[in-house]
Amino acid sequence: MTRLPAHIIAHRGDSAHAPENSLAALDSAIAAGADRVECDVRIAGDGTLVVSHDADLSRIAGRSVLIDDTPAEELARTAAAAGASVLPLATLFEAAHGRIPLMLDVKSLIPAVIEKIAADLAAAAFDPRRIALGLRDPALVGPARAHLPAARILALNSGTTPVDAFLAESVDLIRLWERDADADIIAALHGQGCTVWVTTGGTGTDREVGDCSTDDLSRLIAAGVDGLLVNDPALGRRAVLSAA
Repeated sequence: MTRLPAHIIAHRGDSAHAPENSLAALDSAIAAGADRVECDVRIAGDGTLVVSHDADLSRIAGRSVLIDDTPAEELARTAAAAGASVLPLATLFEAAHGRIPLMLDVKSLIPAVIEKIAADLAAAAFDPRRIALGLRDPALVGPARAHLPAARILALNSGTTPVDAFLAESVDLIRLWERDADADIIAALHGQGCTVWVTTGGTGTDREVGDCSTDDLSRLIAAGVDGLLVNDPALGRRAVLSAA
């Protein structure tokens, strides 16, 4: 069977050229030809869902302000003062609506986060079919199926939560780290009906998470990946076109 070209997922938006998880990164990813934008979801101190990779603002804003202790408006102000971004998730949904699908990396392990995501999607009239819901605990798959049955479920497996635990829940997609993405593993997951996305860089490589070169991308595409999470979606798009 002929496989479709690899899907390019902009990791935290076009984070190679704009502040990560920002509206500018979203717009730049769309302009670069990304197929989807990935963002990170946490719960702020006032219960608002916000877009932040880290649990605090030390890295992006130089302030040890904890996400889960701080209201969303204060997080946004503190980040903006440092040229960074911590958006309410609802704002990102509104900005992406009708423009590009999203992948949500759900950092929280609390089942209530799924209900909150569903509520924000509904408020923005964002089609759940255009969401890939990245979960870190197989126990969240059931609540996700209940509250967002149309969303695709992506396993963000790790050393402590192996792939098999997610496969038992019949997830739709598996995320692999680049270090683990060889042709045999990808073919085995395809044989179990899973789509395979790979995050480039990170542990086991000499690159930051999401960073890659044309050669790295070419190797992964040749190994049969279905999607690539990259910081530079324009580079990813060129690699896909070159492999076609």
